[in-house]
This record gives sequence, structure tokens and C-alpha cells, in this order.
Amino acid sequence: MFRYLPEQASTFAPDVDWIHHWITDISVFFTVAIFGAAVLFAIIYRRRDGKDHKTPQILGDHKLEAIWTVVPTIICIFVAVEGLLVYRDIRTPPDKAMELSVTADQFSWSFEYPNGKKTLNEVTVPVGEPVRFTMRSKDVIHSFFVPAMRVKSDVLPSIFTRVWFEPVKTGRYQGYCTEYCGAGHSTMLFSVNVVSGAEYDRWLNDDSQEFMMSRMGAEEKGMALYEQQNCITCHSVDGSRKVGPSFAGLWGKKEKLTDGTEVTVDENYIESSIVNPNLQIVMGYGPLMPSYEGQLPIEDIKALISYIKSLEKTTIAPASADPVAAAPVDRSKLTPPELGKLLVQEKACGACHSVDGNKLIGPTFKGLYGRKGKLADGSSYEADDEYLKHSILEPMAQVVEGFAPSMPSFQGQLSEEEIASIIAYIKTVN
Repeated sequence: MFRYLPEQASTFAPDVDWIHHWITDISVFFTVAIFGAAVLFAIIYRRRDGKDHKTPQILGDHKLEAIWTVVPTIICIFVAVEGLLVYRDIRTPPDKAMELSVTADQFSWSFEYPNGKKTLNEVTVPVGEPVRFTMRSKDVIHSFFVPAMRVKSDVLPSIFTRVWFEPVKTGRYQGYCTEYCGAGHSTMLFSVNVVSGAEYDRWLNDDSQEFMMSRMGAEEKGMALYEQQNCITCHSVDGSRKVGPSFAGLWGKKEKLTDGTEVTVDENYIESSIVNPNLQIVMGYGPLMPSYEGQLPIEDIKALISYIKSLEKTTIAPASADPVAAAPVDRSKLTPPELGKLLVQEKACGACHSVDGNKLIGPTFKGLYGRKGKLADGSSYEADDEYLKHSILEPMAQVVEGFAPSMPSFQGQLSEEEIASIIAYIKTVN
């Protein structure tokens, strides 16, 4: 009855259709039975010969009441259990599912494969292999819908969403955006091409010039960004402790935050940590990371996420003792330069400022005091006591030419004496 759904092209499509058809059939059955009985009774017990007939008084029937209470309850429980089982299958992809990245944009769909190949409004997948789609919108809310695969999920600009399916037959299937997203909503279509494994391998490894231009895979691109964006300075990939948490084994880890809450490291947490790093600070670390909001497009963020994912099973290096914590000192007995050096270690200034002349994220401390130069706004500066103090408290106000505005403010974290001690230490670095 009412079998009008499109063809079944995924492993769980038959289960989805079964529960759908069962609910439809049982609903139609009871609708016909109830309204049919009402019409039948209206005919049988209609007014005849212009005379009213006395209506008998019915006090109730416990058996009948039990039946119309128990039967619907059993049906509802059955539907709920079966629906949850099917929903669990739809929402739980196999561990070895192939991962594709999907980006929705008014009014098109772009797909990125593990090796870096990208397609627009068309995705090719191998038959008989589970495929997981990690999705994100660049602008408004969209919705990813492939009727033949029986999958549908909203695609949001704020968080990553996911769907998966395992195609069971080759062919070309239509996909839609089913969330009104603007004037071009009706044209936001895509196709799913399901091909044999051999054909998919040939297509994926196409060596055309267009493909070679986008050959870099997501993990490889993420590794390059890890170095280019100076993540390497503060985050190790071998488990060793630096200014920020190590990327080794970070994916899927439960981190305790400074506010006492706990968070699982997933796509949304990593993106939040890149765009707004001081919102969720891991216990044991300071609010030192600069924000990359507006500096990295979503494609670069997704590449960094892929790289961090690839380090999930990296062997963790044995922890080494923190020299600052292992050797507590009486600060009252330290000279200003000695106290300044200790504070520079504690505040991890060495992650961004070298003491040997090498260029890192910020200017080197070697020969810094008394140095003259230009700022990013074209004005000149001289690194005297006032300038250094101002740079510690308001680092974004006077950014040196050739360096990014990435240093966090230490306003409220250092006393006047501590700032003077750091300046005294910088004076000694020649």
C-alpha cells in the first residue's frame, strides 16, 4: 500500500522503508476502520420515518476499553523501539568508513576527498564501501538530502554535522538542498555517482593538470599549515609539553578545562580553539594563544583538523620534568634580571621570542633593548623601558613591521615589579 518511495540504494534503505511503510499501513488501517465504522453507524442508526428512536444507555465495556488502550500502546512501543534501532544504524557509521568533506555554499556543494581532490555539485563514491560525510556551511543553513540513500541532515555554519551511507548498487542519484536558503535554493542540486571499486580508483587518481593543481591531501595541507602558521612553536606532535597541548593523541581526548568543565576534542572544539582560543582553556595552560579569526578560511581549519586526526595514535613521548616546577626558588633573593628570566620561562615568552637572534613569531630578545625600527603603521619606535612595558601590557598597539599581531596581553597578570624585572632581563640579552 502506498509504495511510492524512490529506489533503495543504500544498506539501511530497506529498514527505513519497512518502518515507514508499517507506520503508514497501520495508520491507514485504523483511519479507515474508525471513520468507516462512524459512517456505517450513521447509516444503520439514522432517523427513519420521521420518528426519533430512543438511544440505549451504555455504561461501558471494560474489555473494549482495555483493548483500545493496550493495543495502541503496544503499537506505539513497537514503533518507538524499531525507529530507535533504525535511527541508531543511520547515525553510527562503521569505523573504517571513507571520509569525505562537504562544504555548502549559496547555491552549490563542494566535496573534498582524502587525497585532496575536489569536485563541485557532484560526488563519486565506490559501491559496497561505507562513506561518511563531514559537512559545514559557509553561510546559511542548508540541508543535505539523497532520497535513494535515505539520508538527510542539516548543514550548519556554526558546527560540523555528519551523515553516512553504504551504496549497494551503481548508478547516478539525485541530491537536494531541502532547507530554504535563498533565491537560488531550487537550483542547489548535486548528484551522487556510485561506481565500481576499480572505476573509482581510476577516477580518484586521475593525473590531469586540473587534479595535479589540487593534489595536496587534507592531512598534508594541515601539516604544512601547522608549520606555516607557527603552530609548531607552541604545540608538539610527539606528546612533549610546550606552551599549548600536544597534538599527539589529542583527537577524541577528553580535556578538563580551567572552568572545571570537560570537553571532548572533536571538529567543533578544534575550530573554536583556533578562532576563539581563550574561550575553553585546558587545565594547566595559560591564555596565551592568539585568535586566528578571519585569518584562516574554513578549508584551512578543516585541513588542520584532518592533520590532528592523523596524530590520534601517535606514540606519546615520555613526560619530562618541568625545570621551573622542579626547582622552586626564593624569589625574594633573586636580582631583577634573574627574576625576569624566571618570569620569561614561566610565561613561555621563549615560544615566540628567541634569545639568540633567530626570528620566531615575535622579535628576538637579543639586542632588543635600545633597538630602533619601524612599526606596522609606518611610525618609528625605540625599545626603551616605556616601549617594552607598553608592549607587554598592550601588544597590539605597537606591532613591529614584519611581524603578525599575535601576542596576548599580560594586563593584570604581572605586577609593576615583575614587568621591571622582565625589562631588566631583556637588557642583559646581548
